[in-house]
Amino acid sequence: MKWPKLFDRLRPVGFDETVVVLDLETSGLDPRTDEILSLAAVRVRGSLIELHDRVSVRFRAGSVVKAESIRHHRLRPQDLHEGAELSAFLPEFLGWLGNDPVVGYAIAFDVAFLRRDSKALGLAFSPRTSDVREIYAARMQRRHPEVTPDLKFEAICQAARVTPMGRHDALGDAVTTALLWIALGLGKP
Repeated sequence: MKWPKLFDRLRPVGFDETVVVLDLETSGLDPRTDEILSLAAVRVRGSLIELHDRVSVRFRAGSVVKAESIRHHRLRPQDLHEGAELSAFLPEFLGWLGNDPVVGYAIAFDVAFLRRDSKALGLAFSPRTSDVREIYAARMQRRHPEVTPDLKFEAICQAARVTPMGRHDALGDAVTTALLWIALGLGKP
């Protein structure tokens, strides 16, 4: 790896950059053993969410989907039966993503799953990332150092006056997170 590329990945993502806002629904919380069940991503240019330039896909589950997972995101085995094969989808998705930075809520979680599955296919996945939760936390810490901010997704949405769309649905969460990204870029909250 060349040094300039390494340092480029460390550069903060700017609100004026074109980004891809990403969300996954998974069979559990462990990237070592659980699976990606659905993925959605929307491209954002400045303050414009390009809904025509989006990805939303469900995947076949390779193992039994746990009851706790079904309660959380409401994806049942029959909903995933005719889903895509992640191994066939991932190279195409990474091509669509290109070099755009990836934004999300608790984005390290999503990146861990995608990095694992990309590596298994011999593909590299090391995008620049930005986390709306971390941006919000830092902003609140600067403004109100004496208060511990509520970092739950719904609380950040409320503070930014963003109405959550389709909670625990990958596309709904990706679009809501895109709205949060734009609100944070405009200095709100």
